[in-house]
Amino acid sequence: MGRRNSLSMAHAQRGFSLLETLAAALLFAVSLAGLLQYHQVLQQSWQHLRLQRQAWRLAHQYLEVYEAGGADARMQAPDGWTVTQAETRVSAGCRKITIAVATPYHYQARLGRWFCETPPVAAPETETPPQ
Repeated sequence: MGRRNSLSMAHAQRGFSLLETLAAALLFAVSLAGLLQYHQVLQQSWQHLRLQRQAWRLAHQYLEVYEAGGADARMQAPDGWTVTQAETRVSAGCRKITIAVATPYHYQARLGRWFCETPPVAAPETETPPQ
């Protein structure tokens, strides 16, 4: 009976066959390749989002510099980026400034702001109370 028991235990501990191991390795490799591709797409999306936010921020900064009186001041744009400025006279004393910032991947952020010159307001004359 001892011999029969040892034979059945040896039979029970055979392990995986070569075909099962290869199938598991193939499944693992395909899963890993899918995860790596997903990670790459996710990284590209984050990069695209970061560049979009940077473009909007840069366009806003250009408008702030223009409003502060630096109409001809040129801010430094990152390499590969293009910044264009357009001025449109809308009415007497009003103009619209449009800043367009294009990223190296051709995403474009366009911001516009109206600047109107207000005429000086005369201070009302104050009457002196009778004495």
